[in-house]
Amino acid sequence: MIHLICPNPAIDRTLLVKNFSPSTPNRPFEVKEFPGGKSFNVAYAIKQENPMAEVCIHTIIGGHNGKYLSDLAKKCKVNLVITEVMQNTRVCNIVVDTEKKVIYPIYEKGLSLTNDILKTFSQNIAANVKDNDIIVFSGSLMKGMPDNYIAEISKKLKKRNVKIFVDTSGKPLVEAYKEKPYMIKINDEEIMDLFPKKKLNTIQDYHQLLSGQTNIPFFIITLGKKGVIAKMENEFFYLKTKEIEAKNPVASGDFFLGVLTNCIDQNIPYEESLKLAISYSAANCLNWYPEVRKEDVKAIYSTVKVEKLPKNPLS
Repeated sequence: MIHLICPNPAIDRTLLVKNFSPSTPNRPFEVKEFPGGKSFNVAYAIKQENPMAEVCIHTIIGGHNGKYLSDLAKKCKVNLVITEVMQNTRVCNIVVDTEKKVIYPIYEKGLSLTNDILKTFSQNIAANVKDNDIIVFSGSLMKGMPDNYIAEISKKLKKRNVKIFVDTSGKPLVEAYKEKPYMIKINDEEIMDLFPKKKLNTIQDYHQLLSGQTNIPFFIITLGKKGVIAKMENEFFYLKTKEIEAKNPVASGDFFLGVLTNCIDQNIPYEESLKLAISYSAANCLNWYPEVRKEDVKAIYSTVKVEKLPKNPLS
C-alpha cells in the first residue's frame, strides 16, 4: 500500500478566462473542480500509470466542503483515511488567463491545527500502515506541525520496515534527512537546504554529491529545464527531455513523484522508471489542469535522452 500524507487539503477550483481584468467582471469559459493538495496530484499520477495500484490519502476534512472533497476523491478512485473536524474544508481558486498565460492563485486559509487533531491524525497513520508499506510526504508541512514531524513518524514506524519517501523543503527536509529516508525527491533550490555551502553548478557537481549519499537508496534532484539527475541505489542517471511550450507547470513535480513512486513499488527497471516520471511531468505542463494525456506522455517519452553515469564521478 502507498500512503500519501495530505493534512491540509482543499477543493481546487480552476477557472479558465481570456484576458483577465482586475477592474471588470471576468467570466470563465470553463471551470473544473478537483480534490486539491499535492498528495492528490501524486495519487492521480499513480493511478493513471497503474490503475490497480493500492493508494490511500491520509487527510483532515470537515463540513459540506469536506463531504464534497470526499466525493471528488471517490470519482478519482482514491481511498481516504479521514480525520474528521468541525471546520469546513477550504476552497482554493486558481484563475488561469489562457491568453496571457498567467496564473492567479487565490488560496483560502486552512484549518487551525490543534494538538488533539494532530494526535488523532498521527494515530490514524500508525493504525493503517502495515509492514513494508510506502509513506509519501510531499509539499510543505501544515502550519502547526513541528519541523521534525516526518522524522518522528519515521522513528515510530522504523520497526515495520516502512519506506519513507520525502519531497519537502526547509527545516522539515533537514530533519527528515537525518533519519535517512528511503527516497528523497527535491529540486535544485531545495537541495541547498541540506547543503548550503556546496557549489552545485554542473552535472558533475550534482553527481559527486549524490555519490556520497550512501545511506539513502533513492535520491533524485530535478533541475528544471536542465533535466533530472538521480541516484537509484547504486546506479546514477542524468535525463533530459525536449523543450516544450508549457501552459501550466503546476503539479508537474507531483506527477514525477507519483509515477516514480509507483515504479519503485512495482520494481520497474530504473531507467524506465525515470523516463516515465519525467515524461508525465512534462506532459502535465501541456494542460491547463493537473492532468495528462497518454498520447502526450508517449510522445515525450520517445524524446527523453538518458545518460548512465559512472559510479565514481571522478572516473
